[in-house]
Amino acid sequence: MRKILFLFVAVCVVVTAGTAFGGDWNLAKNVKRLEWVAADYKEDKEIDKKFLEVLAMTEKTKKPHEVYEEAKRIAAIPALNQSKYMDSFLYYLFINSFSFSKTGMAEPDYWLGLLKTYDKSPHMLPALLVRLRALPKNSPEIRRDAQLIVDWVKAQKPDLKVRAPEYVGNILLGYKPRSNFAEGAPLKLYHLSYYMETVTPAEGFGETDTYVHLLSLISEGREDAFAEMASLYRKMGKRKEASDALYRQAMLKVVGKDLAQAKTLLDDAVKLNPENTLAVKERDRIKLELTYQSLAPAAPAAAPASAPQEKTGDAPAIPEHLHKVESYLTPADRVITAAEMAGWSKAELRVMRNEVFARHGRIFQSPDLQDYFSKKAWYRQNASYSDNLLSDVDKENVRIIQEHEDKAK
Repeated sequence: MRKILFLFVAVCVVVTAGTAFGGDWNLAKNVKRLEWVAADYKEDKEIDKKFLEVLAMTEKTKKPHEVYEEAKRIAAIPALNQSKYMDSFLYYLFINSFSFSKTGMAEPDYWLGLLKTYDKSPHMLPALLVRLRALPKNSPEIRRDAQLIVDWVKAQKPDLKVRAPEYVGNILLGYKPRSNFAEGAPLKLYHLSYYMETVTPAEGFGETDTYVHLLSLISEGREDAFAEMASLYRKMGKRKEASDALYRQAMLKVVGKDLAQAKTLLDDAVKLNPENTLAVKERDRIKLELTYQSLAPAAPAAAPASAPQEKTGDAPAIPEHLHKVESYLTPADRVITAAEMAGWSKAELRVMRNEVFARHGRIFQSPDLQDYFSKKAWYRQNASYSDNLLSDVDKENVRIIQEHEDKAK
């Protein structure tokens, strides 16, 4: 009976404390503390001082339940959008809006939409990660949000400073994003390059957050993402996870009919985790197939897949809008369909065709192509490149694109 009474009192204390905190906005203090991440913290301009004054007066003149709606009015004032404090204000409201949302993500998305206009804000990445984690595990939005984070990360410079979302709570009551910045530990900043490259998650980032960009690339069938995942898991000592990543990488090799390389990857996967039954079964199947192939007469050599490298003067200029595209234009794990070829211009098709070669590190004689691919995060020059690196899928895609390119205007 005493245990039940103690638990009841403890729950009441927690609920009461949470209610009291909900009414204590501390707008000016929270926003000012959030802005400590900026280098110009001590150099308040006149509009910055007015912004903090508006926040302080709002809390003095409005009841706690009125502050949230008043905040929307503040966010809509054009003059205040010139203040350095605005992005910190929007992030603070974004975090707190989860407790005001009665229609799913409607309220958080309202504030996140405003924050996105401050693309270089250190609060941008934590906001995107908080929204992703708030979605149900079976939500169809998860893949879209993961890709959004990937696209945002790729578009930023490596030295951009970002914050961690920072979660508070415990196993019993659960974890939630930190919402009280007026007190407690100061915020930690990281360079974006560190966030992307670290194996052990930086303080404040969960493991899911660290790997979300890789998981999204994997969902697109990117072989290099599987390889990177396997490498990271090896370094962390997670043999089971590394084995699974190698198995999935091997399956892409199977699609490309590179059975020898697939078997090598599967051998490694089984060595890491002998209980990976899928890897064991597929390895044995491929081993048998390779044995059959060794008994068959050698097939005639295939004709080269690519045409001679073109001269810049003979080709249309690369369309400007393609420079903003970071993802691949041509699938790597399947043959492109006729329907997907419709509507592309000759210039666009030229880039699509050469992208197949670029994925294997081809160094282009055409300066515009070399300049274009050199600016893509995924491009790595390969001094040993040859068309023999192309898979059967690659060769077929080059042929199909070339046919449409010859007919296009």
